Amino acid sequence: MRDRLTASDVRAMMEKVAVDLTDHAEELRVLDAAIGDGDLGITITLGFAAVREELATLDGQDIATLVLRSGMAFNRRAASTFGALFATMCMRAARAAKGLGALGLAEVAAMAEAAADGVKERGKSDVGQKTLLDALVPGAEALRAAAREGASLAEGLGSARDAAHAGMLATEWLKSEVGRASWFRERTVGFRDPGAVVVYLMILSLSEYVSEP
Repeated sequence: MRDRLTASDVRAMMEKVAVDLTDHAEELRVLDAAIGDGDLGITITLGFAAVREELATLDGQDIATLVLRSGMAFNRRAASTFGALFATMCMRAARAAKGLGALGLAEVAAMAEAAADGVKERGKSDVGQKTLLDALVPGAEALRAAAREGASLAEGLGSARDAAHAGMLATEWLKSEVGRASWFRERTVGFRDPGAVVVYLMILSLSEYVSEP
C-alpha cells in the first residue's frame, strides 16, 4: 500500500488507467450509442493507446510532464469532445503538480480539484447537468475531505471512488443539458452518463493501484 506517489508511480498509474479503460471500451461504446453518437469506445481505445505510447518515451520525466504529455497525446490521437476534456483535466492537474517530486493525498486532491475546475470552464457546465463532472466533482470533494481528516492515500482514493460511483449512478435519472447528448434530452433519462462512467472507472483504477501491497 502506497502513501506517497513518485513519478515512477504516476507513470505506472497512468499505464494502468489506460489498460483498464480500454478493457471497458465496448461497454462505453454501447452506453454512448444509447444517448449519443456511440464513438466513445473508439475514442477511449485510440486515446489510451496513444497515452501508452507516449508514456513509453517518458523515462525520467517529472510528475507534471507525465500527466501533461499523457493528456496531449490522448487528444492528438482521438480529437473529440472527450479528448478535449481529458486533455484539459490533465493540463490543469499537471499545473497543480508542477515542481512536485512526490504526491500525498493533499496534492492528489489539489490536482483533482484543478481538473474539475478546468472541465467546468472548458465545457461551460456543472454538477447536475449529466456530464463527467457528476462523478469528478464528488470524487475531488471526497479527496479534499479525506485530506483534511488526515486519511491515508488509499483511504482517500477509496472515498473518492465511492463518491464518484454514487455521482455516476445518479446521472441515470438526469436529463443531458450540455453537449451532443442534450439533443436527445428526454431520451437520456434512464442511462448513466458515459463521461461520468469513464471518470468513475479512472478513479477506481487509481484506487486499486494505491491499495496494492
